[in-house]
Amino acid sequence: MPHPTPVQIAYGSATVISLTFVSLLLLPAAAGPAVVLIATLALIAGAWVAVAAPGRRQAPEGRAPGAAGPAAGSARPVGTARRPGAHV
Repeated sequence: MPHPTPVQIAYGSATVISLTFVSLLLLPAAAGPAVVLIATLALIAGAWVAVAAPGRRQAPEGRAPGAAGPAAGSARPVGTARRPGAHV
């Protein structure tokens, strides 16, 4: 499993902080067990957001991770096919 990217960590951390802050603002007189429940749910949501956030793209099956498409300069623009006997 690949390591999370800094962007994924930032999204997850922002989710945990914002959900905890908003929940504690909505329930200012929350007792100990309620605070633990809020923090646990915020951590779960943050982990889910970090995993669901866009990260590194996986290479398609059958291709090497660093493999590129056709070699640079080998593609021709549309409508510029070689004609027999034409000089390039």
